[in-house]
Amino acid sequence: MKFIKNISFLFALVVALNSCSKDNDDSVKEEKHSTFVLVHGAWQASFVWDKVKADLESQGNKVVKVELLGHGDDQTPVSEITFDGYVKQVTDVINGLNTPVVLVGHSLGGAIVTQAATKVPQKIDKLVYVAGFIPQSGSSVFEYSAMDSETLIPSVLEFSTDQRTVTIANPKVNMRDVFCQYGSDEDIDLLVEKLRPEPVAAAGTPLNYSSDIYSTIANKYYIYTTEDKAISYPFQQQMVNEAHITKTYKIESGHSPFLSKPTELVQLLNQITQQ
Repeated sequence: MKFIKNISFLFALVVALNSCSKDNDDSVKEEKHSTFVLVHGAWQASFVWDKVKADLESQGNKVVKVELLGHGDDQTPVSEITFDGYVKQVTDVINGLNTPVVLVGHSLGGAIVTQAATKVPQKIDKLVYVAGFIPQSGSSVFEYSAMDSETLIPSVLEFSTDQRTVTIANPKVNMRDVFCQYGSDEDIDLLVEKLRPEPVAAAGTPLNYSSDIYSTIANKYYIYTTEDKAISYPFQQQMVNEAHITKTYKIESGHSPFLSKPTELVQLLNQITQQ
């Protein structure tokens, strides 16, 4: 009888320890958080990430939005804005953080994070494109956009007299039709209100990065926007194939899912960070 009681006690103890171990494992898993660095695209600014930032932070993540020079509230003169300057902004942010980051780039921001990631590959936990450009070294964003036979961007561009900046003609209509067709009226109003002319020189500068270093960044992901009129879905697929990115996701949205479908975008970012 005493032997049976001892066996019963030991069995109960093992079950209890296993239960505690499982609870601790679940607790650790739940407490795993990421540090995101978000880079916006042309004719937008860091405000477009506000919904995504709030959602990610509510889950315990750290989020840093990069405001590119000459965008949003930044008043850097056009003459001082360069593509390399954009890249330095991003790498400075990353170097200022004491942990590897999930680096996310949208549209023009895709080109910026491509080059930035090769500057600090050891600090990139994951590299994520959201409808982002991925020009090969030696090519510019403008050159890549011109390769997209289905983009509507050329039809809505309005250059300044000196050709140093370019903006969106009839923005009230084109911001919805080309950039955010699933956005709310409030989203479109915000895009129109915050619209700033885009410096031509930066987007026209060929990228200059090591393709060998880029290939060593294993955790690369692409989120397709399948209804995109700014960077067409087929062209997104072409760039992904060129860049040898095999981990892809889709959102049935236009060019700006962080505005029109932020919850769905955050769900995909969460899936990516758990891999």
